[in-house]
Amino acid sequence: MRTTIVVSAVAAAVVALTFCDAVPTEAAGKGGRAVAVRKVPSRAVQPRVLHKPTIRSTSHRTYVKKGTAKSFKKGTATTFVKKSTIGSGTLNLRSLPRHKAVAGSALLQGRLAVPQNLKPKLTLPKAPGLKFRPRFAPFVQRHWRKAFFWIAIAGIGYLTIPELYYDSFYSCMSIYDPIYDDCAWILSYAALEEEEVVRVPMPAGAVYRYRATAAVRPTDCPSCRWDPFVERKWNQSYAWVKLPEVGNITVPDAYYDRFYTYAGATPPNYPQACHVLEDAAATKEESELARGPMPGDAQYRYEAVSAPTQQCKSCTLEPFVERKWNREFVWVQIPQTGNVTVPEDYYDRFYGYASAEPPNYAAACKVLVEAAAADTVMTTGLDTSTDQQ
Repeated sequence: MRTTIVVSAVAAAVVALTFCDAVPTEAAGKGGRAVAVRKVPSRAVQPRVLHKPTIRSTSHRTYVKKGTAKSFKKGTATTFVKKSTIGSGTLNLRSLPRHKAVAGSALLQGRLAVPQNLKPKLTLPKAPGLKFRPRFAPFVQRHWRKAFFWIAIAGIGYLTIPELYYDSFYSCMSIYDPIYDDCAWILSYAALEEEEVVRVPMPAGAVYRYRATAAVRPTDCPSCRWDPFVERKWNQSYAWVKLPEVGNITVPDAYYDRFYTYAGATPPNYPQACHVLEDAAATKEESELARGPMPGDAQYRYEAVSAPTQQCKSCTLEPFVERKWNREFVWVQIPQTGNVTVPEDYYDRFYGYASAEPPNYAAACKVLVEAAAADTVMTTGLDTSTDQQ
């Protein structure tokens, strides 16, 4: 009886704390729909300081002065790429869902039939969460104009990956906890590069759903800049990373695993690593940029060997100016860019980034890239049928 009373008291305390953390939602702003946003309480947290020069274990995480890809995954992409599986467990290829072959049209792509006796280049026995599966649906049995590979993912089916993007896709899948958001975006960008954009002028009677006041700055799209993250102070715990020819970079602990997946790859994918920091800085709690020197007793969590280059695939809004979509869309005016069209079902997400202070056009652009990948296929829902080979 006493144990039951104690457990009930603890449960009541947890519920009370949950309600105390709740924050009223706010409207998204003028010119768009009201979007509910739940704020994360901003806390001033001191940067994490490491005293031991080599390895220090804090809770579940291990800090390494000079990290390698082996710190977080077994082997590197160069050794894993020849294998057919990642992680533990096996995948029964006969049980995977698949689409039947469907012919395309002048506007939409059809579906390829899965080749008989297919041996996928990569098999993933761990199924992504349900929220990620719709994002991979446009690439299930998708046809590409150039060479591509077949892979098998549990719970989704057979995906096709363009050969030129396979290494990038593999870099975010070849870890114990894959970064599905980035993997899906890599394929979406590949789809955007391949398609031919159809333009349509804005009708005389059409009205803008939203008129932006700020123009897209030149630094938003050409490449990701490292200087905003040199000795940057964050409003959360962070670690120090040394990049040759760049300096001492600070990385929030909550984003470090994603950052290291790219920065610690072989070869390093610095553009994607930089974009991870851009995402971290885009939150409302991190809008102010402040700098501070590295403490004398602090240790690097990771020291990179090679210096970043400025080569980077960037997201630009140009393909979406007066773009014709195969679904309902609205018009958005962006200064010095033009009339951008946004699919109705993606508008809320786009507006959340484009109307921020300051606008996060890079993230808004990614929303449209994802929409473009889904807009070119005939179906996006997954089949539940399984054809036996």
